[in-house]
Amino acid sequence: MMMVFKRKQLVVAVLAVMVGVAGYLNISREQTVTTEGGDLETSADGYLGEAQLVDSESVADFFAQARIDREAGRSKSIETFNSLISNEDTDPETKETAQQSVLTLAQNTETETAIENLIRAKGFEDAVCYINNGTANVVVKTDNIDSSDAAIISEIVSEQSGIASEKIKIVELN
Repeated sequence: MMMVFKRKQLVVAVLAVMVGVAGYLNISREQTVTTEGGDLETSADGYLGEAQLVDSESVADFFAQARIDREAGRSKSIETFNSLISNEDTDPETKETAQQSVLTLAQNTETETAIENLIRAKGFEDAVCYINNGTANVVVKTDNIDSSDAAIISEIVSEQSGIASEKIKIVELN
């Protein structure tokens, strides 16, 4: 009985980590771009990765695809959590953990949407936000982000999510 209990808890924990990793990988894969003029830009952490040519249509596609990918990953996670919840063999503590995970995912989705809308309301063309495990990653479509823009975005994220500014990563995509 104790072995089954630990295994189910491990499954819930692994699924929660997978959602976070998927969001992080989605952000990381698009951090470095080459502008139409050929200038190499680096991500906020200074990492120079594989450069690619990006035009305005593919940038718009990135934001649309990022939202689709985020929702698809969350839907799969919620489906898995719901199957644990509805399984008669799942112990009550694991069910409670799975229910809390579903609630957290729903709250994160709502908060991310509010953040994205507020960033666009501040004049940025588009944004996509990923919240997971007390961190936030935000990709913003802008030609040139400066420190005041970063402060505005960080303030929006912090106010909406309660996440401290040092746990917020902002990535420019133009």
